[in-house]
Amino acid sequence: MKKVNKKRMNLTLTVLMAMSMLITACGGNNGNNVNSEANANSGNTGKTPAAEEKLKITMWSQFADPNSKDGGFVGFYKALEATKAKFPNVEIEHVGVGGESYKTKVKAASAANELPDIFYTWGGGFSEPFIAGNRILSIDDLAKDGTLDQIVPGTTDNFIFDSKLYGLPINIATAQMYVNKELFEQAGAKIPETWDELVAAIEALKAKGIQPIALGAKDRWPAMQWNAILAIRMAGVDAVNAALTKTGSFDTPEFTEAAAKYKQLIDADAFGKHFVGTSYDDATNMFLSGKAAMMFMGAWVNGQIEDDNSLVKGKVVPIKFPTIPGGKGNADEWFGGSGETFVLNADLKNKERIWEVYKFFIETMSKEVFLAGSGSSAWKVDVGDTSQMNPLALQIGELSSSATGFSYWWDQMLNGNDTESMFGSLMKFVAGKTTPEDYTKELQSKVNQGQ
Repeated sequence: MKKVNKKRMNLTLTVLMAMSMLITACGGNNGNNVNSEANANSGNTGKTPAAEEKLKITMWSQFADPNSKDGGFVGFYKALEATKAKFPNVEIEHVGVGGESYKTKVKAASAANELPDIFYTWGGGFSEPFIAGNRILSIDDLAKDGTLDQIVPGTTDNFIFDSKLYGLPINIATAQMYVNKELFEQAGAKIPETWDELVAAIEALKAKGIQPIALGAKDRWPAMQWNAILAIRMAGVDAVNAALTKTGSFDTPEFTEAAAKYKQLIDADAFGKHFVGTSYDDATNMFLSGKAAMMFMGAWVNGQIEDDNSLVKGKVVPIKFPTIPGGKGNADEWFGGSGETFVLNADLKNKERIWEVYKFFIETMSKEVFLAGSGSSAWKVDVGDTSQMNPLALQIGELSSSATGFSYWWDQMLNGNDTESMFGSLMKFVAGKTTPEDYTKELQSKVNQGQ
């Protein structure tokens, strides 16, 4: 199966448009309505709620904790409650399963043809097996109602397979370096803009007994993020996207040098001595408690950092990942994009009615996730007053407004088998069991060529 437009997400102008639409639209409705036109269309089935029969919709997501401060979780539960209020005759039965367990659950349910009516997934290679198995409904015909006019251009690219659309986007997510200014000041270190400045900061922080970077490699994907951004800086987003879509190669001098830079950080104990056995949660808590000076992570941590009970509230700034001398990438090439969605079961009953619920929910979640400080909205929504918004989200919006290219999460761009091969090779590498040269050759042979 060939995915359309997968070689590069056309989001260069998307972030500019999204931030312009969201931030400059303040005050239009004080945030009380998602969008007047969208609300007029949502739920427009020709019947009043009282006249409609009761309808039960089953929904699965990875948002298992309703008390989480993560912006994605906050946005999800606010959207869920808003949707229940909007459609009083619809019962939404939600099941949330956290972390990697969710992926396992969805894959098993797909194999048994026991998926719910609506379920959370990722674009790119992760969803390809579901589509190949006819488990997900194409929404091309349903979306002819004008819905796509409300969406920022380019943000549906990762949900198009064989020229058919299967999901609506939630947000535009980016990963960036978070820096604890207070710890940098204690170490007398400069906030880095270049690789040499990053290395110097690491040494200065270590000299003061401060762990330079929090990284929880036990969950694998945080370790992948470092490989990805270093590859983007060395090879550039076009080369990275080409390798991920098997139109290019991982076995190049640039990818090998990116791995060598990664090894340089590992050997320097930039991540501490036990990062391979450290979980994502433990690493995040290390940064949130002020015990590590930097963390490269997605914007979903903004809410936790700026929470009233956070020990680092007001002490953290996001920065673009430093540039590397001789690298083909630049500071305005980003790791991230639009790739999270909910999809509809291919065997869905009451498609038209559930579609109205679905699109209202997605649009509302897009707005609420942005307001919670986790990425930019993928919808042309009026978010109202942003004066009380998470300051980190606004800063990231400004930083990414000059973006020239994006490369999305590797574990979502690759399909299931290739993802596992990538993780297997990656974890051997970060554990020091393979060299940078052997690692990139293995990525090419096992992931790109499927050997």
